[in-house]
Amino acid sequence: MGLRSFFRRKKKTTPGPGLKEIFQGFQQVLVANNESLALMGQLEEKAAEGQGGDWYFFRRGIAALDQHLQDLVAALQRMSGGRWQELEKARLRIKEAIHQCLEEAPDHRTPENPRLQPSPVSENLRALVDLVAPLTLVDRRSQDFRPENCRTYRDIARFAHEKAIQAMFGLMDGVEAGRYPALRLLKLETPLPLNLHLMDLGGGLATHETPVPPASIISRPMRALWRGISHPDITWAGPVPVSVGGFFHVLAQTAIRPPERFWDKTYAIVAANYVNYSCRLGYHFTTVDSFCGPVADNNFINFVFKGGAADEIRRVRRAKLIAIVLERLGFELEVHQDVVRARFRKRPAAEIEERLDLLGRLMAYVRQMDMLMSDDSKIYLFSERFLAGHYERPDKEEQEK
Repeated sequence: MGLRSFFRRKKKTTPGPGLKEIFQGFQQVLVANNESLALMGQLEEKAAEGQGGDWYFFRRGIAALDQHLQDLVAALQRMSGGRWQELEKARLRIKEAIHQCLEEAPDHRTPENPRLQPSPVSENLRALVDLVAPLTLVDRRSQDFRPENCRTYRDIARFAHEKAIQAMFGLMDGVEAGRYPALRLLKLETPLPLNLHLMDLGGGLATHETPVPPASIISRPMRALWRGISHPDITWAGPVPVSVGGFFHVLAQTAIRPPERFWDKTYAIVAANYVNYSCRLGYHFTTVDSFCGPVADNNFINFVFKGGAADEIRRVRRAKLIAIVLERLGFELEVHQDVVRARFRKRPAAEIEERLDLLGRLMAYVRQMDMLMSDDSKIYLFSERFLAGHYERPDKEEQEK
């Protein structure tokens, strides 16, 4: 074999996890995380009672916690294709330190000797609890948010849970990049100007015949989001009434950079309790990622909005409008120029559904509204209109107020 042929050979690559496998791993992360946090809470509460001699209780609790954390890390590894191997090393390092504390414990209470009087909280117990309960890996945006920096079992759970959610949020990028085997695309039947295609991970749709009528959406979060997007008071027909300056800027931008993906497909990955909705309308991009199930601690909404066709000042004003509304709805926010990132977490399912409905309305309401943002007063005018339930497009007189 010549050198040229040798270098032309393609390396064999192991296929990564598919969409369904990633989602199954995500569900396993949620379950193991909840079980782990519950056990940590029990251990911390027992230690806080001031009697630290019940070492049988702590040994039994740590054994169960070890197993849940092992399952948690393994599930994250499966859904990420083995990306976070350092997390398992951190888990084993902390596990070894915890078991050292247990070996040095003075009390060996057993079921056969249940009446052994507990002793005061010992240094061993304090050291044990310090390796289990405290959260030191706090800021997910920090460069120090790394598996090797995990100091406690709670850090392990926190890191795995955060990375699992991030992996789900980025699913659509992976689909578009061709990293996952394609699932069947089912077009949603709707008169709205949305070329929406659905991918069902299981339990998200009542039918898999295309086009899918909206009534066949059984995914809890997608149903709530679509209820907002298709709200009868939201105007989708025709363009919004634009100011002259905003309109001419759009024409200029179109000449400079034609909208190659204008009216491109909108995708939604759905499951019984999950949706990942990714929409491009003109020059702006929106993503909604949400889990909505019976356990409040598992539930979340992640939202990103960015871009627009108008000039930067008008786009920034629209971002501020969105941010004002979301803040009033209880979202945690990060805003930079025309980019809005928002999170709503750990709320009951009914509350998650309500916010998804309102988020769907907001996404439709702000469509092309960057072209209306001629001055800062419009930020507050339009945000108050939306929060008051007035979704109709403002007429020219209202714009000039």
